[in-house]
Amino acid sequence: MTIDVKNPIAELRKSRGYTLEQLSVISGLTELEITKLEKGELVDTAKLARLMSACGARPA
Repeated sequence: MTIDVKNPIAELRKSRGYTLEQLSVISGLTELEITKLEKGELVDTAKLARLMSACGARPA
């Protein structure tokens, strides 16, 4: 799997086959929150952790 370093969160979501709507339901975050996390406009470690967990990613 190749991850785009410019937007690794969006690439992770897409690599898992999730739409924004699907990931919103799974993570409990709004689509706007996910979009802002993907763009780097929202820096909230708790929300980022929820998003990563919903994608099945584990911290390094």
